[in-house]
Amino acid sequence: MTIASEMDEVTLQVESNVDAPSLSRSQLRPLKSKLEPRYEDVVLVVSELIANSVRHGASSKILLRVAAQTDRIRVEVTDAGPGFSVDDPRGEGLGLLIVEKLADRWGMEDGGQEFTVWAELTLMPFRSQPG
Repeated sequence: MTIASEMDEVTLQVESNVDAPSLSRSQLRPLKSKLEPRYEDVVLVVSELIANSVRHGASSKILLRVAAQTDRIRVEVTDAGPGFSVDDPRGEGLGLLIVEKLADRWGMEDGGQEFTVWAELTLMPFRSQPG
């Protein structure tokens, strides 16, 4: 495992195995205050994308990048797998449906030697509830 962390970003390289989703989630804690109020959403998106990479990526290593920007959070999961088409996702799981519901935008980038699935979540301030 390799971790690089800046104040507003976490970059993590993990072995592609059953422990990768939980290890990746645990490394988001230092960014929790920067990711609020979307922290739990980001954790779930990371977990689903990493799990998909483990299942379908056919890669020994997975690269995770989570960056908190002024108005949004960007999650990127990259592996050396073959990728997939949005029109023909593999598997019968709910992972990408969950990502689609939580993210404001998501997509894929085929870099030839690597494949990245990314998601962006709008970073909204807390709203006070009428009481």
